Amino acid sequence: MISLQKPFLLPNNNSSLSSSPLSFLSQSKTIKEIQQFHSLTIKTSHYYFRQSPPLLGILHSCCTIFQSSKNSISIHDVNYTLSLFNQLPILNSSFIYNSLIRALTLVNQPQQAFLLFYSMLHENTDTLLFNKFTFPSLLKSCAQLYGTGEGQQVHGFVLKTGFASDLYVRNSLIYMYAKCGEIESACKVFDEIPVKDKNVVTWNTMISALVNSGDIDSASKLFDEMPERNVVSWNCMIDGCTKQGLLWEAFELFVELQEVSGLEDSTLMSIISLISDLGLLSLAKRVHGYIIRHGFSLEDGLGVALIDMYSKCGNVHNAMEVFKGINNKNVGHWTSIIVGFAAHGYAEASLRLFSEMQKSGAKPNAVTFIGVLNACRHGGLVEEGLKKIKLMRRAYKIEPTIQHYGCLVDLLGRSGFLREAKMVIESMVTEPGPVIWGTLLAACRNHGDIEIGEIALKKLSDLTPDYGGGYVLLSNLYARSGRWEDFGKTRGVVGKRGLEKGPGLSWIEVDGEIHEFVVGDNFHSRSDEIYRLLDGIECKLGWTEL
Repeated sequence: MISLQKPFLLPNNNSSLSSSPLSFLSQSKTIKEIQQFHSLTIKTSHYYFRQSPPLLGILHSCCTIFQSSKNSISIHDVNYTLSLFNQLPILNSSFIYNSLIRALTLVNQPQQAFLLFYSMLHENTDTLLFNKFTFPSLLKSCAQLYGTGEGQQVHGFVLKTGFASDLYVRNSLIYMYAKCGEIESACKVFDEIPVKDKNVVTWNTMISALVNSGDIDSASKLFDEMPERNVVSWNCMIDGCTKQGLLWEAFELFVELQEVSGLEDSTLMSIISLISDLGLLSLAKRVHGYIIRHGFSLEDGLGVALIDMYSKCGNVHNAMEVFKGINNKNVGHWTSIIVGFAAHGYAEASLRLFSEMQKSGAKPNAVTFIGVLNACRHGGLVEEGLKKIKLMRRAYKIEPTIQHYGCLVDLLGRSGFLREAKMVIESMVTEPGPVIWGTLLAACRNHGDIEIGEIALKKLSDLTPDYGGGYVLLSNLYARSGRWEDFGKTRGVVGKRGLEKGPGLSWIEVDGEIHEFVVGDNFHSRSDEIYRLLDGIECKLGWTEL
């Protein structure tokens, strides 16, 4: 921070302007420093300036800071600067108007930006203050408003005033139309720009627009036509492919990019997320190797994603190795490894990690406790689960959500405490959803409780009348109990109402290729081989007395 005390010693007659507080305006790096200067000029102006404080100079310094992209600004900074602006007479300064419009856009105040633009047009009738630097920020304000109509009016104004040929204005028009969902208009602006005039920002803006609209084919075509690419181009396409579920296309781009440039954290996160969802361990290791070779930090979200990826790919050992290698662990790292171990049924290890987390000083959050309750659920640790619910509420002031209640109901249901599970559901503050009642119904099937099972089905069918899975569960319960008449009636409801229970889907990765299966699948290209192998295994199976 700049010291403002020494220059405010009483000056002698030989003092020059260069030794005055005014010289500190050019040194100010933040609005706060300018405010300190402003307050001191107010206190000392009666003997030092022999005039009112130099508001125009202060305003100009604020605008200079706004024009620097390296400085982050707040709504308070902008409001302070606008208060200076409103104290001055009408200003014929394009720089000040453009800087304020830009600042209002940066703090997400698009309506205010438009009002200032209106003032710029109508309060200075003798001088045209707008220029090519006015419109990019103004068009961004249109995008923030999702205001197609306002954007079209600005576009028309740009055409009338002769700024439509400026590339930065054109790029902003593409961005505005894309954000407003007007992809055809964005494409039209893009197509009207001669190829020789387009820069990499033009191409990236249009590709990003197509990717976000879900038109990955057109985006890919445009990507192939680009005369020059940068990291943003690659990251945009990779991110687009991952969002569309095109894993192999994304991974091919990832491999190709390694040869020409580098990936951003956000794109790596997208790839990791998709690999996690599909459980592709071989690809997970390749991405991890890339992260190690390029020295990415794992102390933030990337480390959390990597732990989660290995857990979902079935390799908790590698997840633990990543976790151990992170020096400054945050709540995300702890939560990810706790959830991972819990999901694989390592209840004791998961709870031990939770204890270590508490000792480390990291404060668990709601997601952490979901992992802990899952661990108790898989381990059948009813008392421990109830203790953790109390700990969550009393020590950490976290109120249970529907996910916590779901874990608790499943924990009680698996252990045969069906009435207690029903009481938990009935005590919930929030409305229990179909998953909660479905969990209770499944527990009733496993433990043969028809009374509570019928109640659960009634609640489940009220919430999801078109879902047949609940009727199938209850019919199985009737069958186990020998109530064949009720079994037939329940199955008849499914057929009569046309209810469906979607088939379960499984997939496995073999030699880098994903194979999908449903129950009784005969459509796989190698189904004959698979069933022959299963028959062979079945012949070798036998009972062993314990």
